[in-house]
Amino acid sequence: MIEPKPDSTLWTLYERYQKLSTSKKVILIVFLIWLAQALPKWTAAIGADDEMSADIMRIFITPRSDY
Repeated sequence: MIEPKPDSTLWTLYERYQKLSTSKKVILIVFLIWLAQALPKWTAAIGADDEMSADIMRIFITPRSDY
């Protein structure tokens, strides 16, 4: 039985990471660390105050009617 040869154009995420230059790896890792720290803070800040979260959501979702 002949095993199918994997398509070389479809790289896995790890293979793509390995092909990055060192400076791009550093930038990616710093961004991921920043994101991991920022997400809980944003979640707490938006969820803590109902009026503020409603104002923030109004930026992204336009209400059908304002009463």
